[in-house]
Amino acid sequence: MNPGRSLKRRITRAFFLLALMLAGFFSVVSYIAVEVIEAQVVDARLEKSAESLIAHHLAKDNVDMPPGITFFANEEIPKELQKASPGIHEVIFEGHEQQALIRVDEGNRYAVMLDMDDFEHIEHVVFSALGAGFISSLLLALVLGWTTARHIVAPVSALADAVNRNANPADLPSLHAHDEIGILARAFAKRTDDLQRYLMRERLFTGDVSHELRTPLTVMLGAAEVLIAQLADRPQQSAVAERIRRVAAETAERVSAMLLLSRSPELLDAPQIPLNPILLSEMDRCRNLLLGKPVECRLETSQEVWIQARPELVGIIVGNLLRNACLHTDEGTVLARLATDQLVIEDDGSGLPETVQSQLFERFVRGNNDSPEGTGLGLSIVKRVVEHIGWTIRYEPSESGGSRFILSFQQPSPVETATPA
Repeated sequence: MNPGRSLKRRITRAFFLLALMLAGFFSVVSYIAVEVIEAQVVDARLEKSAESLIAHHLAKDNVDMPPGITFFANEEIPKELQKASPGIHEVIFEGHEQQALIRVDEGNRYAVMLDMDDFEHIEHVVFSALGAGFISSLLLALVLGWTTARHIVAPVSALADAVNRNANPADLPSLHAHDEIGILARAFAKRTDDLQRYLMRERLFTGDVSHELRTPLTVMLGAAEVLIAQLADRPQQSAVAERIRRVAAETAERVSAMLLLSRSPELLDAPQIPLNPILLSEMDRCRNLLLGKPVECRLETSQEVWIQARPELVGIIVGNLLRNACLHTDEGTVLARLATDQLVIEDDGSGLPETVQSQLFERFVRGNNDSPEGTGLGLSIVKRVVEHIGWTIRYEPSESGGSRFILSFQQPSPVETATPA
């Protein structure tokens, strides 16, 4: 899982973004409010002071200046404000920030100045508090988000761990919770129980079928061997009996292979076996499919290749691929090229339509729907066996227009592949 996309981080990020937007909004509103209040208070004080001081000046009365207020008339006005238009201005006077009100009354020009140091100090304190509150809100959001995320995600993580451990459905956590986690846990439990029952039924069915088929197959093999012995002086009938014996033996092998396929791969022992004899044996079984057709079936390899797998399962893979190649090739070559880590089986047949290639290994999908041969199960079985033993398979058209199947497998270590003495 990508750590940046974890549910815990996403919940924490949501808390942080929510706090950022809310704290930012209230900070902006507070800043505007402070600025508006400051302007209203200063303007009102200046206007009130100006009216009083101008009235005393016109009456030529002496008056004590309010704290922070300076009054100038006509030529006394500082040169910075001599040409300023009537109204309120911000100026720097004697090193201090001042708010100045210029007014013209009865031919006289007046300037009332208010020292803003006290207001600036108050503003600095207010904005510092806003900044501290903004940062504290974000930190608090992170802490709350992380804590809440841990509390919310903990039962989900526990449930995921239990499912990964393949725990018994009755032992899953949060089964009795009355929230969404409980609903999820009960759904997992029901689904797991259904799957386990289905797998058990499939394994029992496969085992029962394999067991029930072995007895008649054993009888057929014994009867065929007796027939072969009795018909030793009649070659034609003996050949038919031998064919019956061979088909019964092959069927018995396939039944054993299907029984192995129903078991978990880790429970099967996989001996080191040479692949070359299996290929030659399966090619020999396909010879009858090529009778009357100008088709050559051959193996190309420069060495004996060893693999780690059950021979019955490998026989299913190779046998199905070779039979398909022989059935759909009317002339040319069916070629098996064996290398140290892969097997390529290709033919000069008609190939597969592009519409079928993407669904080739699905059940009941046939390469040629007009062909009476095949049920569309062969390649799906091949895919299942390939995945069961840890190989990979892919399809691609051959240069001749036919089909090419590429089986890739891991080469066992030299110690494991050493030929027994």
